[in-house]
Formats: sequence, C-alpha cells, structure tokens
Amino acid sequence: MKGKSIKMESQFSIKTKGYRIELIEYKMKQPLYNGESVEDSYGWIWRIEKIQQSKEKLKLSCVLTDYPDKVDFVKATGEHLDAIEFSNDEWTLHIGTEDGEILNSRAKSNDWFPKRLENKVDFYQSITKMLKEGFETEIPELNIGEEIHIQYLTAYDKKNAKSINTWLAVDQFKRQLENWIGL
Repeated sequence: MKGKSIKMESQFSIKTKGYRIELIEYKMKQPLYNGESVEDSYGWIWRIEKIQQSKEKLKLSCVLTDYPDKVDFVKATGEHLDAIEFSNDEWTLHIGTEDGEILNSRAKSNDWFPKRLENKVDFYQSITKMLKEGFETEIPELNIGEEIHIQYLTAYDKKNAKSINTWLAVDQFKRQLENWIGL
C-alpha cells in the first residue's frame, strides 16, 4: 500500500511456565489504499510460542469499555474478517480480527497457526468469539515449539454514512502488518 506506514508504539515479552508471549502495539498511519484516512487506528499483535510442557489456559480479549449511552453494536464481518461496528450520531469505531477461515489457511502453511489445527477452524468456527463489546480468543493447547499469531485492530472516525474507511482499516492480513512493522 503506497503511503502506508505503521509506527510501533510498544513491544514487550513475558514468559510464563510454558509460554513465551510477545505483544506488539502499533499505530497505523494513513492513508488507506483508497487514498482516504481515518481519525485514529491502533492494532495489537499477540505472538505466542509454547516453550515448555505445562497446563495453562490463555485467553486474549479486545473489547470496548466505558462507552457513552446510545451506542449501536453491529456485526460487520467480511471475507477473512470478523469485525464489530460501534457507532452513535457522532462517531464510528470498528474492531476487527482474522476469521476462522484465514486462520485455517495459515494452518495449512504452518504460518503462525499450528498445522495440526488445520480444519479445526473455518468460516463457521474460530478460536475467537464475537462478544457484544468486542472479541475474546481462547488459545488452543499448543505443543512445544508451536506458535500462534492473533491480531486485533481498531479504527475510529467521525460518523459518515457514505464511508467504510474504519472497516477497511481493520481488514488487514497478517503478512501485510508484519511487512509494515518490519517483523
């Protein structure tokens, strides 16, 4: 995408008994591929690797909290995208993540989603659940050496019934994000 840049805001790693977990927070700079922009856009990439045998349940979430009254919540899914639109008379916000279909595609090529989980996720079934206020992802039990990448993106803009820019901003592929960030 010409003109697209991402500024990494923070990056940190933690280790649990059995996992190495890396969180990358970034701010996307616009314009979008259509040449337009949004007011603000952030994203978070979780990269998790099983490093030692242990029984741990990992759960990630990205939810909208502390919002004003009279906010409408609408599912806004698309091809390879699970998204929720939040809006009122003044603003629109989208939260998006990869759907089960794209996770399955990544499993086929063992691209930060374990090959052994191929056909365990698809268009109708994912490890991420859509909640009213956002998403919750239960990380499946991984084997030592297996890795998983989960991403959440948000985009905010003033309300414009003729624009889908916030939706376009959260509809991003893993590989594109990695290239823009420099991973």
